[in-house]
This record gives sequence, structure tokens and C-alpha cells, in this order.
Amino acid sequence: MPRTFRFPLVAAAALAATLACAGKPTVNFAYDHAASFQGLKTYAWFDDPNFQMPGGNSIVDGQFVDKRVRAAVEKELGKQGYAKSESGEADIYVSYSTNPAGVVSQDKFGRYAWWSPTYVGGTKYRKEGSLVLDIRDKSHKLVWRGFKQAILGTNPEALGRDIDDAVDDLLSKFPPKEATS
Repeated sequence: MPRTFRFPLVAAAALAATLACAGKPTVNFAYDHAASFQGLKTYAWFDDPNFQMPGGNSIVDGQFVDKRVRAAVEKELGKQGYAKSESGEADIYVSYSTNPAGVVSQDKFGRYAWWSPTYVGGTKYRKEGSLVLDIRDKSHKLVWRGFKQAILGTNPEALGRDIDDAVDDLLSKFPPKEATS
């Protein structure tokens, strides 16, 4: 390969790798290492006095987000073998919060054809948001928290899939593997 083509190819590969990593969602969790996660079978929703209905936007309202998060949590916990307590007494209590964290902008760039120069053509704005899931023990003490931040979908179906993915990613970390081994 001629030397004049090597540098642009290496630079393009480095840029592509950087951009690929820039859009990845952030998933974090933490837990109380003194808490026992053994023998948990039932869950209920924690009636948090500080709960705020998620904010909506021009396409979906907060009730859409609330129903979707609750349905996704119940589905994932059910897959893990937890039963929802109808009496209100449970081994663990679940709550959540959301936050429209802001706007991410990305410059659009590329080429029209192989012979044309690279162009930068404007900025694309995407909304970013976060979901926090909290798990409390029988005494309502916080024992586990998961957090995911990602770019949000722009229509109800995409936002619903984003919520399902976030809940799935977060609850895949519960119970913590280190605590149950």
C-alpha cells in the first residue's frame, strides 16, 4: 500500500473506534456488602414519599414511562423467579426514578463520493436520559442501586424498547453475583 494512503486509513480507523465508544450507554450498580441477598422470593413496589412521576414530552407522557418501567421490572423479576406480593409484605421493595439528563450533540460528517472531500454538515441533537432502580430490604433500607444512562428513542416504540433494555441491563446485575456466591 502506498505510504500516502496509510496515514488517512489509520486516522480514519482511530476516529471510527473513538466514535463507536462515545455513544455506549453507562451501566453502574452498587450494593450494601453487609446485606443478605439469599432466599429472596417476593417483591413489592416501594411507596416512596419522594416519588415523582416521570416527565413526559411532546410524544409520550409520564404515565406511559411509569407503566412501561413497572411492566419491564415486573417481567424481569418474574423471569428471575421473584413473585409479586399482593399483600404489600415482601422480601424486597422496588422503586425507580428517571431523569432526562440532557442533550447530546453529534456533528454529521462524511463524504458524498470517494472523490469528494470530507464535509461537516450540521449538528444532530439527541436526548439522553437515565433510569435508576432501587432495591430495599424488608426494613425498607436501600441495599442495591442500579443506574443506566443512554440516548433515548424519539418515538413511543423506541422509547419503550429503551426502557425495556435499561431494565434488563440493570436487573441482570441483581442480585449481585459476589453477594450470592
